[in-house]
Amino acid sequence: MSDYPDNRVYSKRHVWAQPDGKKMTATIGLTDFLTEELDVIDSIDLPLIGDELEMDSFCIHLHVHNHIRHVRSPLTGRVLELNKEIQDNPNLIHLAPHKNWLFKMEYDDQDELDLLMSGTQYSRFLDQL
Repeated sequence: MSDYPDNRVYSKRHVWAQPDGKKMTATIGLTDFLTEELDVIDSIDLPLIGDELEMDSFCIHLHVHNHIRHVRSPLTGRVLELNKEIQDNPNLIHLAPHKNWLFKMEYDDQDELDLLMSGTQYSRFLDQL
């Protein structure tokens, strides 16, 4: 059984999106694989509310030990809401990566979800790394 819930989709860049079944909105977060790889996150730059994101474009910047790790958007759309708690204390991501989301967005294209992996597919992907 996968440790990655199938009610979410996952990018090869270790970002998850949890679509809302009724609207074209999704909650976005980082996988535990990525958070374990990062160690301590000193600070995080999230997109702004209203920002237009393109699938696979840089949208999050994680400051880790004097380095910046750029994270790409899993979907195309507009940022609706930010998780202020994560902005204030980015290391909360490490405590529960599947619960501590980064932002919510309205996505433009339902077909983009099909380009991402299910939880089972993502687990298999990780096994090949």
